Amino acid sequence: MKKDSESLSHNCGYKLSDLRKTHKLTQAELAEKLNISKSTLGHYEQGLSVPPPQLLLSFSNFFQIPVDYLLGKCACTKEYSRLSDKFCDNTTFGDIVNRLDELSIKDRQHILYLLRIMKRASDK
Repeated sequence: MKKDSESLSHNCGYKLSDLRKTHKLTQAELAEKLNISKSTLGHYEQGLSVPPPQLLLSFSNFFQIPVDYLLGKCACTKEYSRLSDKFCDNTTFGDIVNRLDELSIKDRQHILYLLRIMKRASDK
């Protein structure tokens, strides 16, 4: 069990570091935006521990990625980014329904997955 925990913290830390660098942020800048200390962020990025659930959600919201990505349950940041590019241009609900026909089955499955996540979040 300890090995699983270490692997989770290492993978989560690597992903946090990668996301931060992709967004061209320093540790100090990201820490300030999330209201945590730079040393705490460094601790997570080094894989010494996994952020608590509320902070995982903050990272998820900030980077616009699912928490599951940080926890290693999906490798989906690029997929979600690609899908959001198709829909984030002030479309109406009707436009979205019409555009679903343009998507592959895989893209539709990703959208359903996102809808389930949003539903669970709104139910809390």
